[in-house]
Amino acid sequence: MIRISDGFKSISKFKLQSFNSFKYSNNGLNSFYNKINNSISSGSNNNNNNNNIKINEYSTIKNNESMSSARFKETFIPEFFNTLQLDETTKTNINKSNLKENREKYLQYMDELAETKEKLRKLEETFIEDIAKLKKARIVAEQYLKDGETLMDQDVNWESDMKAINEKEKNLRKLETLLEFEAIEDAVLRYRELMEDSTGKSFMSNFKSVREVMMQWNEGLMEKVEAALNKENQKQPWVIITKKASIQKSVLKALNILVGKCVLNNNIDVSIESVREYIGISVYAEYKASVIKKEEPSIHKKLSKLIPASALQKFYHISNDNIDVVTLPPDPVEVKSIGQFFVDQLFLHCKIQENLGEDGSRYVPAFSIESRYTAGMRTTKVVPHVNIFKLINDGHSVRETGGARLYPMVIKPLPWLSPVEGPYLHYKVPIMRTNGSSMQLRSLADADLSLVYRSLNVLGETPWKINRDIYEVIMSAWESGGNIGDIPKRTDNEYPEVPEDVVFNFEARREYYKKEQKIKALNYNLHSLRCDTLYKLDVAKKFLDHTLYFPHNIDFRGRSYPIPPHLNHLGSDFCRSLLKFEKSLPLGEKGFYWLKIHVANLFGVDKIPLEDRVIFTEKNMENIFDSVDNPLGGNRWWLKADYPWQTLGACMEITKAIRSGDPSSFESNLPVHQDGTCNGLQHYAALGGDVWGAEKVNLLPSDRPQDVYSGVAQLVSKLVDKDAEDGNEIAKFFVGKVDRKLVKQTVMTSVYGVTYIGAREQIENAILEKFKDCDEINDDRFLFKASSYIARHTFSSLNDMFVGARSIMKWMSECSSLIAKSGECVSWVTPLGLPVVQPYRKGGRYSIRTLECEFIVVHDDELLPVDTNRQRSAFPPNFIHSLDSTHMFLTALSCDDKGITYSSVHDSYWTHACTVDNMNEILRNEFVELHKQPILERLLEWFQTKYPNLNFPPIPKKGQLDISRVKESKYFFH
Repeated sequence: MIRISDGFKSISKFKLQSFNSFKYSNNGLNSFYNKINNSISSGSNNNNNNNNIKINEYSTIKNNESMSSARFKETFIPEFFNTLQLDETTKTNINKSNLKENREKYLQYMDELAETKEKLRKLEETFIEDIAKLKKARIVAEQYLKDGETLMDQDVNWESDMKAINEKEKNLRKLETLLEFEAIEDAVLRYRELMEDSTGKSFMSNFKSVREVMMQWNEGLMEKVEAALNKENQKQPWVIITKKASIQKSVLKALNILVGKCVLNNNIDVSIESVREYIGISVYAEYKASVIKKEEPSIHKKLSKLIPASALQKFYHISNDNIDVVTLPPDPVEVKSIGQFFVDQLFLHCKIQENLGEDGSRYVPAFSIESRYTAGMRTTKVVPHVNIFKLINDGHSVRETGGARLYPMVIKPLPWLSPVEGPYLHYKVPIMRTNGSSMQLRSLADADLSLVYRSLNVLGETPWKINRDIYEVIMSAWESGGNIGDIPKRTDNEYPEVPEDVVFNFEARREYYKKEQKIKALNYNLHSLRCDTLYKLDVAKKFLDHTLYFPHNIDFRGRSYPIPPHLNHLGSDFCRSLLKFEKSLPLGEKGFYWLKIHVANLFGVDKIPLEDRVIFTEKNMENIFDSVDNPLGGNRWWLKADYPWQTLGACMEITKAIRSGDPSSFESNLPVHQDGTCNGLQHYAALGGDVWGAEKVNLLPSDRPQDVYSGVAQLVSKLVDKDAEDGNEIAKFFVGKVDRKLVKQTVMTSVYGVTYIGAREQIENAILEKFKDCDEINDDRFLFKASSYIARHTFSSLNDMFVGARSIMKWMSECSSLIAKSGECVSWVTPLGLPVVQPYRKGGRYSIRTLECEFIVVHDDELLPVDTNRQRSAFPPNFIHSLDSTHMFLTALSCDDKGITYSSVHDSYWTHACTVDNMNEILRNEFVELHKQPILERLLEWFQTKYPNLNFPPIPKKGQLDISRVKESKYFFH
C-alpha cells in the first residue's frame, strides 16, 4: 500500500526539480553558452571580435574547477551577459530562444505536475477507503473482543468444538463422495438398461463401443462385397434384388444383424439359418421400398404421410399382392440366396486381432461355424470370436460412466490444475467440451491456462442455497396440476375427435392425421418437460439443507457452463428462482434501490430509466404483497411478468425487507442481475469504433436506455408501411403490428451468424406466438411468406443500422474463408491465453437411413477435409463469443480480488444487491481495458504468423469511438 505521505514527498521533490533543474544544471549552462555563440555568429554586430574575447574568457572561467559551481552560476553569468556588446536583434534572438525552450520545459513540467496531482487524488481516495475499512475493522474487532470476553466467562471446550468442525467437514466430504458415486451408478444403470432394451435391435450399432468394432469391419467392405456381387450371374433374381437395394445400406444392415444377434445377446445358440433369413428379409424389404420410391413415388409419399414409420416398415415386409410395381415375388429361395451371400462375405472379410494389445499379432476370422447335435438333430451355429466380446465390453466399461449427470457439490470444488484435473473428488471432467477434437486437446496441453483456471475456480467457488420459499410454492403448483409459469401441466392434451368419414375420405384422413401428429408431438414434449421438471425438483429437495457449489468448465470458444446439467443458474425461469447466494449481506440504501429495479427488470419493465423502474415497483407494492401472501390464489400479478418465478422470488425478498422495519439493514442473498444490451453488437461496435452503433447498444452515455430491438422494429415498420402503400397484401397484414418481440431473436442472433433460413424460422415462431388467434396464420403458405417477408426486412434494417459491425463480419469471413480453403482449421488465442480451434470438418459424422433405423457413421480423423462453409460462417460469432467470455472472466477475477460475490449467465452478471454498483464499475473498467488492446491487429498478426502463405485483407478502418466513455454509460449493463 502506498502511504499518503509518499505522495506529498513526491510533490515537493517534483516542484524543486521543476524550478531548478534547467536553471542550475551544467546542461543548462552549456545550452546557454551555445545559444549565445550561435546568436553572435549569425548576427551583424560590429563588435563581434570583442564579444569573442569575452566568450573565450567565459569559457576559460567555466572550465576552471577552482570556481565553485554556485558562484559561477550566481555572479559570473549576469556580469558576463551585461558586458557583452550585443545589438538588439541578437538580444532578442537569445531571449526568444530561451523563452521557447523554457516554455516547452514548463509545459512538460505542468503535464507531469497534473499527472502527479491525479496520482495524489487517487491516493487520497484509497486513503479514505482504507480509513473507512479500518473503522469497520475496528468495530468488528471490538465486537470480537466483547464476544471473546463473554466466551472466556463461559466454560468452553475448544478442543471439542474443533473436533465438531473437523467432523462436519469429514461428513460433507463423505456426502460428496456418495453423491458422485450415486451419479456414476445412475449413469451405469441407464446405459445398461438401454443396452438391454436395444440388444438385438437394429439401432444397437449406434452405441459407440459397438460402432467402433463395426466401423473397423465396414472400412472397404462395401467395395469388396460389390466386387464379389459383380462376379455372380447378373441374371439371377437375387443378384438383381441385391443391387437395387443399395449395397451400402445392405452391408450395414447385415453387419448390424450379425453383431446384434450373435454378440450383443451373448448368445451362443444363434443358428446360421436364422441369421441368413434375417439378413435376406431385411435386404429384400429395402429393395421393395427403393422400387416403390423410384417407380411410384406418389404411393410412397402417401404411405409416408398416412402410416407411421414402424408400420410402413412392416408394410414393405408383407406380401405385395396389391402393388403391381414390384414384379419379383418374395420367393424364400431368393431371400435365402441373398442372406447366404452376405453371410459368406462377412465371414470372409470380418477379421479380429488374435492377441489383443500385442504388436504383430495376426488377424483371424471374427466369426466361425460350429456344428452341434441336439436331441439327435444337427444344427449349425454362428460362433463369434471371444475378443469381439472383450473389445465391446471394454468399450462399454469406459462409456457407461461417461454420461453421469453429476450433482452440484456440497464442498468447495477442487481447483482446476490442468485440462483434466479438478473439480470433483472421484470423477474426472475435462476443462473443455471439445467433442473429441484432438487438435484442440493438443493446443490446450501446450497453453498457459492459469487465468482460465483461476476464473473457473472463482465461478465454481460461489456458494449457493435452495430458496425454500419458492420451492414450496412450486411444489404446491405442481401438486395442483402444474401449468403455471414454465411448470408444465401434468395431463396430456386431448386428441381431436375422429371424423365419421375418415375411412373413405382421403383428405379428411390426412387432415386428422396431421392434427393427431401435432398433438402427439406436443404430448411427447410435455412428457419430456415433466420428467425434466421432476428431476430438477428432486435435486432441489436433496439439497434443501445444504450449501451447494456449481463447478464450471468451458466450450471450445471459452464460454463457461456449470457442469451439473439440471439444476443450475443457466436453467429455466423456475430453475433460476430456486437458487440464492448462500451468503447474506445488508441491503443498505443502494441495495434496496437495486432490489426495486430488479423487480421491474424481471417483470419486463427494463426499457425505461432506472428511476422510473423504481417508481414502477413502488406503485405495485400492493400487488407485490398479494403475490407473496397468496401466490397461487391471489390476483397472480407475478404471473404477468416476463420471468414469473424469479419475479415471485424478488417479491418475497423485497417484502421481507420492508416488513423487517429497516430495509437498509435487512440481510439479502437474492442475486441481482445486470444484463448487457445485445452484448455481441456491443463488442462489434467497440472493435470497429462505430459511434452510431455504440449509441444504439448503450456504449455511450444517455439519459435513458437505448433499445436496439425497438430501433430495428421501427425501421422494419417503415419498410412495411411503404410496401403496404404499394399494395403488398402481406405488408398490409403487418401494418402497425411490428414490435420488438417480433424481431428480437433475429437481431440478437444476427451477430452470432444466424442464416436467412434460421431467421425466417425464428420470426415464424414469433408470428405464431403473437398472432395465435388470427385465422391467417393457420394457412401454412401465408405463414411461410409472412415470415420470409419480415426476415428480409429485418436483415436489411440491421445492415443499415450497424455498418461497422457488418464490415468487421465481412473481414472476418474473408480471412476465415482463405484459411479454410487452404485446408486448415481457423484458430486463434483469446486475450486470456485460451487457444481456440474450430472443429468443423466434412464427413466426420453422417447417417444412413434404412427402413428399420438410421445408422450413424462417425470418422474421428484429422485428415478429413475442413468444412469451408462452416469454418467461414462460424468464425465471426465464435470469435465474438470468445471475447464476451473473456470480458466475463476478467470481471469475475476483479470481483474476486475485491471480495464481491459473483456469478454469471454469459452476458448477464449477478451479485448481491448491495454490491451492484461495485460490480458495475468493475465490468465497465474491464470492458474498456479489454478493448483498449489492439484485438483485431493481434488477430491479423496471429493469422499472418500461423498461415504465412496467405494474403489477408487489411483490417477495416476504425471509427472515432472513445471507448473510455463506456465508464460513463449508465445503461451499458443495466
